[in-house]
Amino acid sequence: MITTKKTVAMDLVISMFKEGRIDKAEAGQILKGLNSQKTPVAIVGIGWKSPVSDNYNDIWDVISNKRTLIQACPKDRITCATQLLGRLDTDERNYHYGAILSDIDQFDYELFGLSHEDASLMEPSHRIMLQAAYRALEDAGYLSTDRRNEITGVYIAANFTANQITNYLKYIGDVNMKSYMLNWTSFLATRLSNQFDLRGPSTVIENSCVSAALALYEACNLLEMGKITSALVGGINISHLLDKRIVLNEVFHHAPDIASKGYDDEPGGNYVGEGAIALFLKPLDKAVADQDRIHGIIRGVDTNNSGGASSDFLQTSSEMITEVVQRALIDANLRAEDITYVDGEGYCERIEQALEVKGLINGFQTSTQKKQYCALGISSANLGYSEAMLGMSNAVCCVLALKHKQIPPVYKFDTPSAYLDLINSPFYINDKLKDWEVEEGKKRIAASFSSGYGGGNALAIYEEYVPDEHNFQPWIKDSYLFCISGHTFVSLQQTISKFTEFIKEYKDTEKANTLDFSYTVLARRQHYSPFRLAVVYRTFDELYEALSQWIVQNKSSCDIYYDNKRKKSVAENRDVEQGMLSSFANHDMREIAQYYVNGHAIDFNKLFHDEKPKLIDVPGYCFTQSKCWIGG
Repeated sequence: MITTKKTVAMDLVISMFKEGRIDKAEAGQILKGLNSQKTPVAIVGIGWKSPVSDNYNDIWDVISNKRTLIQACPKDRITCATQLLGRLDTDERNYHYGAILSDIDQFDYELFGLSHEDASLMEPSHRIMLQAAYRALEDAGYLSTDRRNEITGVYIAANFTANQITNYLKYIGDVNMKSYMLNWTSFLATRLSNQFDLRGPSTVIENSCVSAALALYEACNLLEMGKITSALVGGINISHLLDKRIVLNEVFHHAPDIASKGYDDEPGGNYVGEGAIALFLKPLDKAVADQDRIHGIIRGVDTNNSGGASSDFLQTSSEMITEVVQRALIDANLRAEDITYVDGEGYCERIEQALEVKGLINGFQTSTQKKQYCALGISSANLGYSEAMLGMSNAVCCVLALKHKQIPPVYKFDTPSAYLDLINSPFYINDKLKDWEVEEGKKRIAASFSSGYGGGNALAIYEEYVPDEHNFQPWIKDSYLFCISGHTFVSLQQTISKFTEFIKEYKDTEKANTLDFSYTVLARRQHYSPFRLAVVYRTFDELYEALSQWIVQNKSSCDIYYDNKRKKSVAENRDVEQGMLSSFANHDMREIAQYYVNGHAIDFNKLFHDEKPKLIDVPGYCFTQSKCWIGG
């Protein structure tokens, strides 16, 4: 008899019914769901604004090399905090250490169609979330795509309650309808829908540190039911309470040289972690059909509340964690032993971690008795405890580990907590970066756990994406085209510099090919006006030399086309339509380059209609940041 993952899941449901965890009706409903075909969800775009950069790839460098983003509160943030708190104290000893953003007053207001006045009145979290969402859509290659016929839901996790003590709206002083609307909490999500023309349901989810997992849960359920066709899911954590003399959470109050040590007998405590993350999600089959770049697959998500199972409203229930693990495994149609890495909740306090790990152990042992085969991680120790954003942070760290096929080490670990019995559990603490080995024919699978005050628990399960093998066919042409643009000359120049450095490294790698590079840059990136540059080249070496020449001279040449012209109207584009079609038919890159720098809208997909290109990772567009702060 062949045992399938579906059979294992059904056995788990029956076991839960026999143990009295679920009643007969609920068991029947779950079994009915298992008999229907579940469509996994693909992560096709990632955006992360962190204290180190707005490039999510930099996070892997942090967690894989045992680095930390924890530092003294940046001086710019102390200045902002003193303004919001109405104090003049700039002594950094009175402010929290943490993974704290230094530039919450910086924003590219022109790019997002705002006046400087409105951008300065807008709550900083709204500005930062706009930029993280931009990065996710850019990474997915859908920033410039017309999505009016798609149903794209927007679900953003945030914690506004903590900022009731001091917030940006109070600091504005002259509160009127405009400033009120620019600070409205629910507009954090709907502003993204409006900005990027996303026409599905749009909402903010606030539920302590499980908020981001709930946002993911909501989006995945609606995608699986076909209620939406794609989703932008995000989380943000920005604290205006950086003055540590305001005591809200004792776990953040400790000496600044104390390290967070997950699962250790001296866990040390937590540091606040700030930032914003956005993920762009699609059903897996649709993502494959659309030739999307798939970062990873969401196999299952489950969430619950401890209800009355915990005697303390603020304390975790190991019993309910066990249940959420079991249900997530059922949702994913997986055995516990399929999961070989778990990124934990990250709250560095002995009793809470003991309850968390006990619940995870019992949940895993429902379907496996294997010992110490699954690495237990805690990325929050490197990145700060990001509260409402936690589920997003853990998700991306899991996906990065899957993509790199490596298990990241815990940041600091000396002595296992006396409250944990890991030897007789499925888990072990991995304190060195290691290759993630799996049996032949199996895939790497990770999970992330999060919980929050008020009893929320969630487990999300991620699987690596292994694309079908296809024979690479070189795209041989007499010449190729590179196009890049900017809404300001500063953005153009900075983006050119980033691409020049990228091409310098990319051109000599095995994966370098003109088809994927051209497709990504031309057909899947946003093109702005009025500042446009085009380069006709034959090899990557020529492209590198041309861009390097432009950086020094800022001059056009026989292969470099540049102009500063307004965006052409629909009628003006129609007038040159036949000529442009002829240029595409003849593969005349010089004519297309001229149309481009003259400000015409160009459908670059026409260059690739007979090809099967792939989206690749290239540098993001550079924002032109300006100070947007009241009085700034």
